[in-house]
Amino acid sequence: MASPTDLPIVLYHYNLSPFARRIKWYLTLRKIPFSQCMQPRIMPRPDLNLLGVSYRRIPVLSIGRDVYLDTRLIVQKLETLYLPSTTHPGISGASAGKAEHTALEQLISARTIEGQLFKSFVQSMPPGTFSDPALLRDRAALNGVDVDKPGSVAPLAAENMHKVRPEAHATVHRWIRWLEEGLLADGRTWILDSNEGGAGPSVADIEAVWVLHWVSGVPGALPAEVLGPESAPKVFAWIKRFGDVVRETDKAGPAPATLEGVDAAQLIAGSPFAEPEGSVLRGDPVVDALNLVKGKSVKIWPTDYGSSHKDHGRLVAANDKEFVIEAVGKFGSVRIHAPRHGFAIQQDDGAASKM
Repeated sequence: MASPTDLPIVLYHYNLSPFARRIKWYLTLRKIPFSQCMQPRIMPRPDLNLLGVSYRRIPVLSIGRDVYLDTRLIVQKLETLYLPSTTHPGISGASAGKAEHTALEQLISARTIEGQLFKSFVQSMPPGTFSDPALLRDRAALNGVDVDKPGSVAPLAAENMHKVRPEAHATVHRWIRWLEEGLLADGRTWILDSNEGGAGPSVADIEAVWVLHWVSGVPGALPAEVLGPESAPKVFAWIKRFGDVVRETDKAGPAPATLEGVDAAQLIAGSPFAEPEGSVLRGDPVVDALNLVKGKSVKIWPTDYGSSHKDHGRLVAANDKEFVIEAVGKFGSVRIHAPRHGFAIQQDDGAASKM
């Protein structure tokens, strides 16, 4: 099997995606080269369909012929497959051998991605920010809202944003105070000393800053009493400092090549797999309850939002961290990896993907 570091990485994303920024920053800070396949902001995304991928959220990242869903799993896989080296410096607690730092990174990640916090950041945007009718309809569908149903209102519509914005600001303010009076209270430059002696930002900084960096860049999103140089000087300076470092690191390296959808799909389908095939873990409660068997047709999908887009394929592996299926695209099969947390699996008698 080829070394993962010799295989092409392709990042499917669009420039305004805050989730995609997390992965771009990670790749940039670790100096991991990648190509990109730019996607539309709304559905459909035929480039991903070429791979046999139905998942509708961005980003999606491939390493060789393995395709990874969800930014939490993407970071974990890059940590595992790209071990720290002089070429690709480590920036995580794991790379520094500090388990307590890894735990804090995971806790921050869970806090910013799961639950109410990210939603509150979105709801902090000025009403009318999301004025494009197509975008309103697309994001309503993403969240399971049928805007054609009488009485339904798109979650991002101005009339709804007016109602929810005060409470959203209160939630965001509590998060900023937690950083200002907690993790950054002693005036440190970065959250952790996890990356080669504290030479720059770590994974913990990425996990904590990504959504703040996104929203603070939108004029009028957060009032000065929530985030500003006087109300939260440490957080305010940290966000700017992080942006400056990423920007300078990005300038120092080569720009990613941009691939058309067909070229990206052919590159991926023609590459070796990045990981061994794996197995189905017997004794796992879900595996046993659903009688999941390696090679049988299954479907997987996210359980929080975007659940109507299910990926179909033959089960390759199921363990305590991920589900892996093999799906067929236009140019061949790929293995799709989804994290256990936040995803569901089911046997698929009417499989959409034929092997």
